[in-house]
Amino acid sequence: MIFIDSNIWCYYFDRRMPEHQKVREPIRQILKSSKEIVCNTIVVMEIAHYLVRHFKEEDARSKIEHFIKLGNMKILDFDAKLMIESLDKLLNYNYSYGLGGRDSTILASIQANGVKTLVTHDNVFKRLSSNVGCSIIDPIEE
Repeated sequence: MIFIDSNIWCYYFDRRMPEHQKVREPIRQILKSSKEIVCNTIVVMEIAHYLVRHFKEEDARSKIEHFIKLGNMKILDFDAKLMIESLDKLLNYNYSYGLGGRDSTILASIQANGVKTLVTHDNVFKRLSSNVGCSIIDPIEE
């Protein structure tokens, strides 16, 4: 299972971003593969918010619908149990690593679902790599 962070999805969907060229092919390869992609509802909303802010309504709607209907995508519910685990991650890692609220939901989702790979361009996750419990790939730095 692969969790793709919102920053990577935003770069992928927005061709105007300089990072788009670096993430386009790695994400296409993941999408073509049989690997299961997981994402939580918080990240879906974060991506949707970016698309609504940066694209016309028709384009944003099309990209959002395409994203949530990906064949190998599993969208994880953000329930009370995951919220408590996320709060625990936030309290444990905010002061020492700078982990934020949304990223704490990603960390909790990864650990609760046995995700093997996180694709991100987030330096906090890189600093936290020994605590994440999965491999971290940054296609922008590769």
